[in-house]
Formats: sequence, structure tokens, C-alpha cells
Amino acid sequence: MEKVLILGATGNIGALAADRLVRENVSLRLVSSRESGVKSLRERFPTAEVQQADWYDPASLKAAMRGVDRLFIVTPDFVTDETVVTPNIIDAVREAGSVSQIVRLTAIPPGLKATDISREVLATRCGAAQHMVAKPLLDASGLPITYLNVACWIMFNLSWYLAEPVKTQQQLLMPAVTDARRRWVSEEDIADVIARILTDTPEEHIGQDYLMTGAEQFDYQDVAQLLSDVTGKTITYVDDDSMLKTSMGDYFDALMTYYTHESRDYLSVPASDAKLKILGVRQTTLAEYLAQNIAMFI
Repeated sequence: MEKVLILGATGNIGALAADRLVRENVSLRLVSSRESGVKSLRERFPTAEVQQADWYDPASLKAAMRGVDRLFIVTPDFVTDETVVTPNIIDAVREAGSVSQIVRLTAIPPGLKATDISREVLATRCGAAQHMVAKPLLDASGLPITYLNVACWIMFNLSWYLAEPVKTQQQLLMPAVTDARRRWVSEEDIADVIARILTDTPEEHIGQDYLMTGAEQFDYQDVAQLLSDVTGKTITYVDDDSMLKTSMGDYFDALMTYYTHESRDYLSVPASDAKLKILGVRQTTLAEYLAQNIAMFI
């Protein structure tokens, strides 16, 4: 049985992908750099092999890679130095010699390069600012890679940034300087696509750079209207950064810097239904997601 290693399994997307692979009876190896992460992974995935490893520690990373057939990589925003992490991963894959496919999650507007954005944005290590550093290194490695490029907002941002004031105040609170017409994708759909790519024959997907975005674009007023339709209450958009500050804590300033790029460079990202292309089932719309998760907002 092939073994899949997930780097980033304690994160939202990594854990959801692991859930699906467990249901497919895929042999999993999950790692965390923290003891608490190892413990939580063992509790959530009792049938998986779990070990402690740190992608800043080449020896532990190489140990985690031994005997692995497939690899899924998702790196957290703000804290990942791709100039170190990605070369360490490449070296570990090469030493293992067994990896037939690497699947990497990215979020890069098509055609955008690191030279197109400011040093201040690159320094945030958020979203495209880190992925545009990692991708050229992976491309140059010659390793068998598949990219899933989710160049839009993931719908779990609703629970982090928007849900509480919608529920308690009937207000959608976000700073106006971050407003833009964005596409949205469900985290559940992303996990479905990742799991299919990792369980198909590698040759079906190696060399592909799949773009996954939503069919429609919504600004904050549009989202407020969708929330009003779903909840039956009048939800009003308000220019306010208090909820974002609370959610992001010490990373608030970095995120606001990142928004100077994101709210501009993602406007021209085209619609692309990767789930329909790969699984034959269309992606969840934002309205459907809100209806499915109405408990977050009432």
C-alpha cells in the first residue's frame, strides 16, 4: 500500500485532506513540529502513522520522508521561510528516493511573479508572497510535481473574520481598504480535489498546475446581501477593522500590508472549476456554503 506524507497536517486544509484519505483507506504519515501537534494528530487520526518532524530540521524531515510514495505540502502563512523550507523538502525527497508525486498547494494569480510585488509584501510571507518564492525552487528541482493553485479566498475565512459580528450585531465588519471583488472556494472542495489527485495514478496529474477559483466575484456588500438572504436578517457591511485585529493578533499589520497586493492582483483571476475538471462535480457556490453553515451566523 502506498504511503502519503502530509506536511502541514495540523492546518485546516491538511487535516481535511487527511480526513478524506483516511476514508479511502490510504496509508498516512502525518507530522508536526510540536508535541501538542503530534498529540492532536494521533487523537484525530488514530489509524495514521504520526511522528514529530520540523522542516527547519533537515535530519528530522529526511526521517519523515523515508518510505513515502506521495507527498502533500501546505505551508502556513506568516511563519514559513520558503527560502529554507522548500530546499530542505527538495533535499529530503531526493534522499528518500521513493516519492512518485509531490502535490503543492499555492495561491498565485496566474502570471504573477515575485518581481511584480514589493519587498514589503514579500516580507509578509503570506499567500502568494510565499508561494512565489517556493514555486520556482520546486520547478527547478525536476521533481514530479502537481500544483493546486487556489488563487482566491477560501470560505473558512468567513468563520475567522466575519461570523461573530454577523451573528451578534448583524454586521459584516472589514476595513474598506481591503475590499475587492473576489472569488471564493470551499475548503471542503479543495480537500476533495487534493484527495483525488493523491489517489489517482501520479502520471495523470504530474506536471499540471490546476487553477481553482470560484465562478463569481463578490465584494463585501455582495457578501452581506448573501448573508441577509440566508439568515433572513438585514446584514450591513461596515468599514471597521476591529474583528480583523482580534482575529489576526500580532499578524494584523502584515496582513494589511499583504492586502495592498491581494485586493489588486486577484481582481483579474479567471473563474476555474478544478473540482468539475478532476472529479466531474461542480464546486460549491458561496451562497450554498453560507446555507450549509448557517449556524455560524445565527
